[in-house]
Amino acid sequence: MDYASDNSFFRALQTSRVSDSAMPHDCEEVAEIVQRALTGDSLAFEQLIARYERRVMSVSLRILGTREDAHDAAQEVFLRVFRFLHRLDPRKPIEPWLMRVTINVCRDIGRKRRHHQNSAADLNDIDSLAIARVQDPHAGLAEEQQRKLLRRALAELSEGERIAIVLRDVEGLSTAEVAEILQSPEATVRSRISRGRLKLKEVIDRMSRGTK
Repeated sequence: MDYASDNSFFRALQTSRVSDSAMPHDCEEVAEIVQRALTGDSLAFEQLIARYERRVMSVSLRILGTREDAHDAAQEVFLRVFRFLHRLDPRKPIEPWLMRVTINVCRDIGRKRRHHQNSAADLNDIDSLAIARVQDPHAGLAEEQQRKLLRRALAELSEGERIAIVLRDVEGLSTAEVAEILQSPEATVRSRISRGRLKLKEVIDRMSRGTK
């Protein structure tokens, strides 16, 4: 059974991902932009930012929980991309490397700011990332409330479980792709995803009942 697709709350989580229309699919075009950026073409680097900043912000916000931290993360991500783009193999797609940079930055920010946080991350601002609304306002409200509940529940997972769930079930990457980004064995990633899904369901069930 595909646990992620068999449950309505995971389907809602998947609908909150950034629209595919905002994601680059033309590998040759992206490779050309990267090559131009490597030669010092500032316009090309701006094009890279324009293509990926929405996705970087989305992933950072779901992992870190606050818009302030997500903005800081996005800025640091593209600063590192600018510094280390020369390390990227132009024959390989940029997305896995970019996601690895994003995850590493989020981990760094999370460690630095964890002792300043007195409660679970405030995920209300994530509502602003909603890509579209259905025409039926009542249905739209129900879906938005479900997504909000899911995102609050993400804050209760461990960092490793949350990152794995965000990459696998929100970003829609395969387990192999997640393992490559995290540089972890697939078995480890699979275990984190499984534990994260079970915990997420338990948290959502508890929140739905109004219990703590």
